[in-house]
Amino acid sequence: MSNKISRRSFLKVSGASALALGAASMLGGCQSSSSNSVEVKVGDKISNWNNLAVQLTSVFTLADAPDVPGSKYVAILVTAVNRSKTDTMAIGAQNVLEIDAAYPLNTEELKAANTAPYFHALSASTTDFAVTVDGQTAEAGAYVALYDSATETFNDSPNLPPQGSGYIELVCMVPADWQQMTVTYTPTFVSGKTLTFSMSASDLSNS
Repeated sequence: MSNKISRRSFLKVSGASALALGAASMLGGCQSSSSNSVEVKVGDKISNWNNLAVQLTSVFTLADAPDVPGSKYVAILVTAVNRSKTDTMAIGAQNVLEIDAAYPLNTEELKAANTAPYFHALSASTTDFAVTVDGQTAEAGAYVALYDSATETFNDSPNLPPQGSGYIELVCMVPADWQQMTVTYTPTFVSGKTLTFSMSASDLSNS
């Protein structure tokens, strides 16, 4: 889907591109872990955690989202690779295409009207991620942006297919003066294990 504010912002503001998905091979030589709980900070790479490889790539403010008094939308970009040859990984909101259709964001007028309900719907459907900002629970929505090397394009998906690579895109609403954030990911495809992404306001990208 091409009208999503997060898609435009992630790929424009962070400078993310197909080249960054060289991380599919880049992640191969980094830390591997099967621990029940793993902490990941900005720049950290995990080559294989229960068949999932990740890098916490960048954190930045969504500049083109409508202003929210006292708050802002912060975007988190995680490069992800499914190492499994057979299993699909369900990640983030599983009805993302329906949410896209219900709350289009492809004009300035629609963006102003639909950003808040779109975000709330995405957050309500994102049950595998929990966000804490400065000790308080915060809303967050997530989905997968899959990269198609044949067409050099990204497509929204609720799943990371076997051997697939792309981005886990998270959008969080945080206080304007936030300092510390943790995102706890409890996958549906593995029992009793979590990934915790830790970041601070000083990690915000200037790109």
